[in-house]
Amino acid sequence: MTLSAAEEAKLRGNTALKEHRFDDAIEHYTQAIELDPSNAIFYANRAQAEIKLEQYGAAITDCTLSVEKDPSYVKAFYRRAVAKSSILQHKDALKDLDIVLKLKPNDSASVKLQSELKRMVRRLAFEKAIQDDDADAELFAVATVRDVNMEADYKGPSLDIQVNGDNITLDGLNIEWVMSLIEHFKQGGKLAKRYLYALIIKMDELLSKEPAFKELSQTELNTETFTVVGDVHGQFYDLLNMFKLNGYPSLKHGYLFNGDFVDRGSWSCEVMITLMCFKLLYPTTMHLNRGNHETSDMNKMYGFEDEVKHKYGEKAHRMFQKMFVSLPLMTMINKDYLVMHGGLFSKPDVTLDELRNNVVKRTNPKDGFEMELLWTDPQPENGYGPSKRGIGVQFGPDITERFCSLNGLKGVIRSHEVRMGGYSVEHDGKCITVFSAPNYCDSTGNEGAVINMTYKEETGTELEFKKLRAVEHPPMKPMAYTSMGSHF
Repeated sequence: MTLSAAEEAKLRGNTALKEHRFDDAIEHYTQAIELDPSNAIFYANRAQAEIKLEQYGAAITDCTLSVEKDPSYVKAFYRRAVAKSSILQHKDALKDLDIVLKLKPNDSASVKLQSELKRMVRRLAFEKAIQDDDADAELFAVATVRDVNMEADYKGPSLDIQVNGDNITLDGLNIEWVMSLIEHFKQGGKLAKRYLYALIIKMDELLSKEPAFKELSQTELNTETFTVVGDVHGQFYDLLNMFKLNGYPSLKHGYLFNGDFVDRGSWSCEVMITLMCFKLLYPTTMHLNRGNHETSDMNKMYGFEDEVKHKYGEKAHRMFQKMFVSLPLMTMINKDYLVMHGGLFSKPDVTLDELRNNVVKRTNPKDGFEMELLWTDPQPENGYGPSKRGIGVQFGPDITERFCSLNGLKGVIRSHEVRMGGYSVEHDGKCITVFSAPNYCDSTGNEGAVINMTYKEETGTELEFKKLRAVEHPPMKPMAYTSMGSHF
């Protein structure tokens, strides 16, 4: 029997999907759909590749098209439930799972996901009911540090913490201590809770003094190199390899980590603590922008909350969440590049002064400039488009051109999306994406990258891209501390 051209395209897509070539898989499934738009399987298969690329909005659309073609196609309903739950639409996801279990009552994956989502919905309702803002305010009181005892079996480096009145000081926090802590982490060790609490309190104290919109100058910082790092996502051993190859933060080597330090990878605590230590050591040259995964609702789904609770307990989790809100949302470097985690805005002709005056630090931004800074993505077509993620918008080359021209910028630098080569230069060179987690989730096969900046008075900021390959790590799968990991 001779296969149709559409079926052949689907088989090429299936092969690409198995080999984790998700962009290629989408291209092949799109060819199959163009040849035979009536086949429900093609849309559902493309949705699976979109889920792997975190294009959850596009996956929901494709699954909806699939069930329109075949209302009994179980995989489309299940994948739509996965995509909806990924963007926190838990109740809508449960409706799709109800349909799946009517059509196929013993589908084990759907039973498991249904149970986990019901537990998540109950947990969210309970946490909302007992929320106590006054109790959270007390988290950063000196008593949090003063009243906790050192673990008897702690074998990591010692830190002298002084509590005087309402002040906490960290004596001995130097580069030697940080490097000893990194070695302790590499051996599977944890940080003493007393030290962790003190670090988070001092980190929040420092971040709270920084504006939501930061402006940095390499000339004023006196840095020889300034590096922009994209998503790290708890890949601690890849972070250490990046430092080994590109240099550790110092007074002469500045860094901006552009969000998504945590979630997905199973060493998010180690990543976050390491970055905090360098920020406290070098507050003028080490900088962090907030990502969409430095939010409590994402941390519930993608592993950080469960990891922190497993390693350090409930109080540490609440302290991290409070500290995340203090992170800046965007940073302008040398008046040439504006760096944010997501991208530009659904409102055209936004000025830098408008951002300076209106962007504020918020807990879980769901709208406005703050949400868009965390969530939007570029697209190749001019104008605006619906988000592939189902949150925010997509913006085209003309939008980027207008924004940069209006504000005298060379370009914008953002992260938020996997790039197979670690980075991409789009929109006539004015929109740059950098992603620094190689072989993301141990499955994507991508390279990572960082951007090294140098500044010259005559030419302004010049960029150099450095690629990174994944390194070996201890045998622990992504999202190891949460039961949700098996669905994504």
